[in-house]
Amino acid sequence: MKKIICIIMILLLAGIPIFLVNINNKELVNLEDIKTDRNLKNVTYDKKNDVWEDSVLGILSIEKIGLSATVKEGTTDEILSNYIGHIEETAIYDGNIGLAAHNRGYENSYFARLNELEIGDTVKYKTKFYERTYIVDNIQVIYETDWSLLQTTKENRLTMITCISNHKEQRLCVQATEVICNSTEIEVQ
Repeated sequence: MKKIICIIMILLLAGIPIFLVNINNKELVNLEDIKTDRNLKNVTYDKKNDVWEDSVLGILSIEKIGLSATVKEGTTDEILSNYIGHIEETAIYDGNIGLAAHNRGYENSYFARLNELEIGDTVKYKTKFYERTYIVDNIQVIYETDWSLLQTTKENRLTMITCISNHKEQRLCVQATEVICNSTEIEVQ
C-alpha cells in the first residue's frame, strides 16, 4: 500500500494527470479536474461547534480549507443540510469513521473545498473522548455504489465523501490516517 501511495505521489508531483479506473475499465473523472472545480461561494462554517449537545459526535477541523464543523449521526437531508453526517454503518470513534457532507448548492456546504486537499495535509477530529490528528494519505474518485473504502480497519481513519460537480454517479473520497506523536518522531498508524 505504501508503494502505491509513493507512486501516486511521484506521478502527481511530476504533473502527470492520474485517471482512476473501475473494474469495468470505465474512466472516472480526472482528479486534476476536481482540484480546479472550486465552489468557494458555498463555503460556510459551523458557529455551534463549542457546544456539546447529546447528538454531537465530534468537530471536524481542516485548517487548510478553513473548515470547522459539527458532526452528527446520520446522512439524512436534514442532517446534511446543517452538519457533516456520520455514515451510520461505519465506526463512531475508533477504526474507519465515514463522514459525508454537501459541497455545493446548500447553505452549509461543508465539503465545498475538500477537493483542495492533498496527500500529507492535516485533519483534526475532536470528540467528547479525544482529539486526534490525521494525515491525508488517499484521494480517489469512486462510484456512488462503491463502499469498499468504508470497510472496517484496525487503524484509526477518517473517510470523507462528497459529490462531484456534473458527475452524479461519482464521489470524491478523501481518507486520512491517525498520526501517533511520540516525543522524537511522528508515526502514521
